[in-house]
Amino acid sequence: MLIDILRLQNDRRLVSVVMGVMLIPIVWFIGPDWPDWIGFAGHPVTMQVRLMTRAVSVAIPIVGLLMISRADTHRVYSRTVLGVSLAMALILLGINLQRPFGTALHMRTPLMFVIAMYGAFPNTFRRQITAPLLFTAGAILLRIFWLTDSSGGDRATDILILLVVNLTGVAMVYRRRVLEREVSALWERESLARADAERAFTELKTLRGIINICAYCQKIHDEAGAWQQIEAYVREHTEAEFSHGICPDCLTEHFPGL
Repeated sequence: MLIDILRLQNDRRLVSVVMGVMLIPIVWFIGPDWPDWIGFAGHPVTMQVRLMTRAVSVAIPIVGLLMISRADTHRVYSRTVLGVSLAMALILLGINLQRPFGTALHMRTPLMFVIAMYGAFPNTFRRQITAPLLFTAGAILLRIFWLTDSSGGDRATDILILLVVNLTGVAMVYRRRVLEREVSALWERESLARADAERAFTELKTLRGIINICAYCQKIHDEAGAWQQIEAYVREHTEAEFSHGICPDCLTEHFPGL
C-alpha cells in the first residue's frame, strides 16, 4: 500500500540522519580515550585490540547507512536496523569493557545511545526495544562490577535513571506502534470504500452506453448474447428494484370505464 511505502521512506530517512549524527560523538570520544591508549604502549596486543574496536565502532554506522539506504522492503529494513543497532550496542559495551577497572562510567554516553534507539530507530516493537534493553543491561553490569565512578557518584541514582529512560522508551515505542496500526486500519477502510465507489461508478457507466433493446417486446440484448427482460437487466446491473403501477394514458386505453 501507499502508506507502507511512505512509512518506509520516512523511517529510512530518519535512521540515516540519526546514524550520521551519532558518528560525531563516536569519533569525538576517541580523544578522551587517547591517554588510556598511551598507557598500553607497552602492551601492543591490547593496543591493537583497542584500536580495532574503535575502528569497528566508526565503521558500523557507515556500513549501516549504506545498507539501510538500499532496503527496499519493510522486512529488509527491519532486519537491517535490528542488526545495526545490536552491533552498535555490543561494540559500545566492548569499548567500555576495555577501559581500566575502577574508572568512571558517565551516564551521558549510555543515555545518548538509549534515547536514540528508542526515539529514532523505528522498527517493530520487539526489534526496536531489543538493542537499548541489551545495552542498558550491559551498562548496569559494568557500572556495578567494573566501572565504579571514582568521582563519588551515586551508583543507585545512575541505575535508576537508566531504568526510567528505558521504561519511558518502551512505552513510547508501544504507543507509536498502536498509532501506526490504527492509521493502517483507517487507510485500508478508506481504500475499500474508494474501491466500492469506483466499482459502483463503473456499473453505472455500463447503463450509460448503447443498450440494444428489442423494438417490439422491449427485451435487452445483454453482453452474454442473451435477451433479458428490461427489469431483470436493470436489476442485475444496478441496485434498483421495480414495482408495478399504471400510467394515466394506459389507464384510459385499457380501462376506459374507470
